[in-house]
Amino acid sequence: MDIEHTPQSIKGKVKTSREFNVELLLEEDLFLDVFCSCSSKSHCLHEAIFLKFIDEYPELLEDHRKYYDKNESVLNVDTENILKNISQTKINSFLKKEFRNNPKFKYDFIKHFQTNSLIDKKEYEKKLNRIFNNAKAPGFSYGGYYDMNSLAKPLKQFMREDIKKLVNLEEYEFACKLLNDIMDKLDDEVYLEFNSFHNAIYYYEDYADILLNQKLSANSRNTMRKHLSRFKFFGF
Repeated sequence: MDIEHTPQSIKGKVKTSREFNVELLLEEDLFLDVFCSCSSKSHCLHEAIFLKFIDEYPELLEDHRKYYDKNESVLNVDTENILKNISQTKINSFLKKEFRNNPKFKYDFIKHFQTNSLIDKKEYEKKLNRIFNNAKAPGFSYGGYYDMNSLAKPLKQFMREDIKKLVNLEEYEFACKLLNDIMDKLDDEVYLEFNSFHNAIYYYEDYADILLNQKLSANSRNTMRKHLSRFKFFGF
């Protein structure tokens, strides 16, 4: 495997069906993160292969330490002066290259500088509303009840796939809103029909563990905790 050292990382190429660039970020001997040029939104097989390779050849970390000691001064260069003396054309060229090689950097860049969300929130809300509308039981207008056999499967799929995608994209506030909307709509039916919705409750609890550790609005956080308290009260 071809290995390249920089003051801040170890880079390599991993070949499966195609060849991908993988980079292990380090600060001296401290592991920070690992990135791959494939399209995965989370950690991937190529990263695992690269980390296993480095684990099998510890001398690579020793080589990196020597490279770091030799080039430590590079890390202390005044970046503000660099930016003042570099043309916009060169900056654009550098960014385009990094976007190609590092999809996560590209996503973080867009998310930081783009004012609008990277997702279409209305589409998620429409999809969730369709799931509930398609499951309205006869006489829904009188009692507000749903046909659980029609609702359970698409709702669990929405939580398993769509909510997961939003969490991976770090759209924590919106993911929390949708989860709370689901439980608000189900109300007491989720407890009466536990056999149909036990996976939905477990998904909610799993995502709540993630989301409550993120930055959320007070209303979203309090609503989520209210639902978790009800689960506990009913013995889930």
